[in-house]
Amino acid sequence: MKKAHIEIPKPSSKFQKVNCEECGELQVVYSHASTVVSCNSCGNTISEPTGSKAKINGKISGSAE
Repeated sequence: MKKAHIEIPKPSSKFQKVNCEECGELQVVYSHASTVVSCNSCGNTISEPTGSKAKINGKISGSAE
């Protein structure tokens, strides 16, 4: 039996470029981050874990892939 018709599933998680709300610095964050991610320059919280997808506290400017 040929298995050429079976599609390989794509992951739902990805790396995202996020701009900080306060200072506007660009940082790459994982969409399913399990730890708190802080901004490198001002220390503002960019991402908070929720259990599955992380809560992003900033403007997502695109995918990092």
